[in-house]
Amino acid sequence: MNRKIKFVLSVIALSFVFCANSFAAGLTVQDVCKQLAVNPVTKGDFTQIKAVNSAKGKRELKSSGVYLFCVDGIVWETKKPFPSSMIVTPSVITQVGADGSKKEINAKDNQSFASIASTLVAIFSNDLSLLQKNFTVDFKAAADNSWEMNLLPKDSTISSVVGKIVLKGKSNGKSTSLDSIILTENGGNTVTYQFTNQTYSKELTSDEKAKLNLK
Repeated sequence: MNRKIKFVLSVIALSFVFCANSFAAGLTVQDVCKQLAVNPVTKGDFTQIKAVNSAKGKRELKSSGVYLFCVDGIVWETKKPFPSSMIVTPSVITQVGADGSKKEINAKDNQSFASIASTLVAIFSNDLSLLQKNFTVDFKAAADNSWEMNLLPKDSTISSVVGKIVLKGKSNGKSTSLDSIILTENGGNTVTYQFTNQTYSKELTSDEKAKLNLK
């Protein structure tokens, strides 16, 4: 279950930042969430780097692939080193193996996941109060147009796994980019997601709808 919590937390952080397509001095968290509907669909490439502490020192585990973000959920497709997929919706997480086998976790059967999923829905629906109920949100910008967002979990179930989520990006004054998400686990391990080659569209394709089990 801890692995699922960490993945969904990264999805929450990712979807939270991608809801904004504009940035200016003095931009608030409220302003960012109001931009949720501007880019209904975001796609791109990701690289995931997990830094693990061991007796021989810190070692890095790397994977990469493509992702899709929309208000209905996330499609996370790992290409290397081994193919697999993860589809996240407000009600269920579906893992798809290289052989097409599927494993689902229903929110109704797990109150911890239900709480996280409801936070994801809150972000999509611009319900900042629920986000702030689960996280302490600290947002700041620098003179070089870079920005950083820190999310500190308030929920004990989440904080028992992840100590902090840090999001970093840059703005040119008219648009913003997300460069990375860094999850720091309580054991000292970190998971970094790097994002590139973002594209945007107004609607999902029929194949994308099928992956999210949408009609």
